Amino acid sequence: MLKSVFLLGIIVSSVIFTPFAFGQESEDSVPLLQKSTWLESTSVIYDQKFSKSIMVSVAFETINNNEIQFSDAFIEKVMSYEEIRYVLFTNMEECVMGIPLDEICVMIGFNRDMLKGDLGINAIHENGKRISDELITDINNAFGVDVEFHSIYLHMDDESSQVGSDISTSRIASATFTLPREESNIVFTKLSEQLINPQLRESGGFYDIAKEMAKNPSTIITTGMMTQSDDIPMLLFKVMQMDRGELGLVEIEDGVTSLEYEYSMLGFDISTINPLLHFGIDNLERSKYFADHFVPLNSVVQVVVIPEQPSKVSTVNSNIITKLDSAEDLLEKGWFFVSTSNDAIDARFLFGQSDSVTADELVMEIDAWDIQSGDDSFLIDNINVRIQNTEGEQYIILAVIIIAAIGAAIFYLKGYKRS
Repeated sequence: MLKSVFLLGIIVSSVIFTPFAFGQESEDSVPLLQKSTWLESTSVIYDQKFSKSIMVSVAFETINNNEIQFSDAFIEKVMSYEEIRYVLFTNMEECVMGIPLDEICVMIGFNRDMLKGDLGINAIHENGKRISDELITDINNAFGVDVEFHSIYLHMDDESSQVGSDISTSRIASATFTLPREESNIVFTKLSEQLINPQLRESGGFYDIAKEMAKNPSTIITTGMMTQSDDIPMLLFKVMQMDRGELGLVEIEDGVTSLEYEYSMLGFDISTINPLLHFGIDNLERSKYFADHFVPLNSVVQVVVIPEQPSKVSTVNSNIITKLDSAEDLLEKGWFFVSTSNDAIDARFLFGQSDSVTADELVMEIDAWDIQSGDDSFLIDNINVRIQNTEGEQYIILAVIIIAAIGAAIFYLKGYKRS
């Protein structure tokens, strides 16, 4: 069984750059790179190697609690405990071991060593329970729930997520609260209406995709805060789906069968990556919240490929952004490669000055990588860029229409006789 903590690492993982760290002076032909605390992203993780799954998500992050609306008092109280690393609501099944399938969770993640101090393991439970009791009323108010304390769970050091995330479950103890399970679409509606600013909910784009995803009963919805070293927590709202293929019986040995997921048995093809296919859309639009603002780092499409065998990106259908040194580097939309490792490809699509991207523009092709070459990463310069010239196609179509119209006019004029 996939470790619950692997999923926990995935559902809270951050796929966004930190645009509020940028400041760029405007030049004559370059718009001013502006700042916004609202970050929206879609992510598709093709994991052939570990979880044998395709994980699709839409996430929103901010440091502004006017956008994800936790009260000042709640944030201040949580941040007053230096032991706390995160406070999260999640409807993931069995968020920690022992949680019944008909219950969902609110979790407080603690630095295990801080709870323990110079004492033994009992101090972890005692201090974790004490802080949990002090926060229970605030937690219920913050998420609009009525939870009950379940347990203090100690995450093992070897349970850390295989995919990078903002939190590591290494050296973490979680105080877990539970409440009765509800349908994902009901959970999404309640939490989004309570926590997400109405202006953002009404701005379309990524939010509409998340809302549609939540109609899937197996959707995992996670929201809450992750504490940072600078006293400003990162606030999160994320919707995720996991596809592992159909369940089926597979013979192990001597007629003994086991119930396995299809991807565990057969794997899945990564030769052609089409991220928007998993969202069921042909076009992805940015939030209208960013209208008339040059904030190219605040909307991101992430593609992560963790291949079974060493692989490389061979072809993309969009521009490649080679560096992020200035606003000028962000004028055109395209792919920026965070990792070109042959065993962990990580690409981020940035919108530039555009408000949308098509499914065709996001397609990329993956080939096998010859590890005998000695290199453990591929060169971006070797990727074939096959840019979709949609503007040119429009001119061609227009020309065909004009020619056809002229032909029809000539045809009818031939039969016209002066009276």
